[in-house]
Amino acid sequence: MILVGKPYYARIALLGIAVYLFIEAVILVVTLVYEPSEAWYPFLVGGLALAGGATIYFVHPWGLLVGLMGGLFGILFSMDSIGENLSSPDSFLDFAYRPVFWLAGTILVLTGSIGGLVQHFRGYTGASGPGVVTKAAIGLLGVVAGLSLYSAILTVAGIDHVSRADKEGATMLTASVWRFDREVLAAASGGTTKIVVKNNDLNLHTFTVDSLDIDVKVGPRGERLVLLDSPRAGAYEFRCRITGHERMRGTLRVE
Repeated sequence: MILVGKPYYARIALLGIAVYLFIEAVILVVTLVYEPSEAWYPFLVGGLALAGGATIYFVHPWGLLVGLMGGLFGILFSMDSIGENLSSPDSFLDFAYRPVFWLAGTILVLTGSIGGLVQHFRGYTGASGPGVVTKAAIGLLGVVAGLSLYSAILTVAGIDHVSRADKEGATMLTASVWRFDREVLAAASGGTTKIVVKNNDLNLHTFTVDSLDIDVKVGPRGERLVLLDSPRAGAYEFRCRITGHERMRGTLRVE
């Protein structure tokens, strides 16, 4: 095998790199099918992970320093919006991407990098390691697989669609490639205004109007009906409140 003879902790770090590469490959395939214009992202992130893995593999032991620095970045990357992501298991790319795959990969990379460097400075670098570390790594991969399957099932089963009857007379607002297709929405101050928010993307979006206490989650490839019941006349900002989606905003004009 390609890793036979490599130091034990270097193999643990490379296992973490493999976790990174696996999820980026999944994202690449899905992106090429649904949003090919965004395929640069998994290519970029996967390429960086691959470069880090190559350094760990070929440059021993100092390649583990690259693993250590990459692991520290991985913590920041994994923790970004972790509360929102973990509360959205019905959106696979939000739930499983950062707080599951990337966090698990980061744990493995940091464990391997730190353990390998400690062994090096102690003058011992062996091909075998503690059984408890091996069991923990296998257990971690099992948790990742279980949570990912759970999220994938919920994502497919939870795609919401608004009925044809509810769409009658409604204003359509579509989110696609992290943009809303309208910058201005009109609503009536008397009576009920219907807005159907459609999400063409593969990740979670929200339709949020802070001034009107509206905050509706729209799952990947789903639709949600928003009812405005006689809001006060005025101009209100609507937006997607997900971190990184700041360009998704517009104005709701109530007259």
